Amino acid sequence: MKTKSEKSRLIFQTIGWPIGTGTATPSPENLEEITEFAFKSRVGLLFLDECVKRGVALGPKAIELHASLMARRRETDRVVAKLARRLDEAAPGEWTLFKSIKPFASTPNDTDWFPFDAKRHKALCDHLCAPGGGFKWMETAPLQTTLIEEGGEGVVDTTKKGGVYYIDCYVSPSTDYFIYLDPRRMRGMTEIADVAGYPVPVLQPHAELTAILFHNVFPEKSFTIESYYLVKCYLDLMEERGTLDAFVDVCREQKVDYASAVNLYLVQQIDRAQFNQVDTRITRILEGLGRSKTIVPGFNPAGAFPYEFPASVFWGAFLSKQRDRTSFASTLNQFFHMLNPIFLSDVIRIVWRRTVKGGVYEQN
Repeated sequence: MKTKSEKSRLIFQTIGWPIGTGTATPSPENLEEITEFAFKSRVGLLFLDECVKRGVALGPKAIELHASLMARRRETDRVVAKLARRLDEAAPGEWTLFKSIKPFASTPNDTDWFPFDAKRHKALCDHLCAPGGGFKWMETAPLQTTLIEEGGEGVVDTTKKGGVYYIDCYVSPSTDYFIYLDPRRMRGMTEIADVAGYPVPVLQPHAELTAILFHNVFPEKSFTIESYYLVKCYLDLMEERGTLDAFVDVCREQKVDYASAVNLYLVQQIDRAQFNQVDTRITRILEGLGRSKTIVPGFNPAGAFPYEFPASVFWGAFLSKQRDRTSFASTLNQFFHMLNPIFLSDVIRIVWRRTVKGGVYEQN
């Protein structure tokens, strides 16, 4: 049985960078365990797609997983298109998806969206859940309502296992009461993606990446193999469109420069260790952010993934974000709600899990 580091390296070398240039060929005898590891690292579909293109012989479990992931992707697209149609009935041009549509084959655990005007959140959720709307309420968090598409009734649970049917409707991109992106500043930073034949608004690459990179650190506290490929693909898209400097500007404006820098440092190290490459775009961005000396002590780019960010980086991202007025105000709001003993116990439990006990995000 291969170690996690060996599995990670084989996945990187099979997919390659750029995607499709991999030189490794997994052997039939260890493909099954590597496939499971790739799924947990959120690149199961991408990895298996590359294996199929290369003519790698898949075992029965890998064949079954590949088929189920492709079906899951198609069903997710159906749900996303349905959601977009319903939202466009009430608020065309006033909302966007984020962290949901990837530039390569993927299977998200849920679909995330937010309105540019936070005051419209409740009315839009009510519209989705109205009779005949096709969506039903599941649970409510401080700045987020989770709905399910009607096809998921009887098969969903709070772990979001299987993805597809879960819709996270954010008041603002946040965790608990802490807002990490101001939605008003994202207006005008969208583009259209074709999903199942319907035009769906998504954040432009330079805006989308800011959301992904902060979310990796806070609250997820993890960096996956998928994270590497997301950064590299979005860098390509930004370079094509001439928006690398715009990415720096958004990071500075939203005060996510520190979180972005630690993610980019990891990508820089993986480039060197896994592919013997140097990405000058990352050097340029880190210099533009004023964080060219950023390091993450102890990170092993040839090691096991998902990688768990140290608690110092987790809290560093949070404290750095306090320079933003919207986030600072939301932090004060969080402290106010922590006066309630029930909410305080929930926060302590979350902090313990994230900073002491560990437990990084995995696909399910």
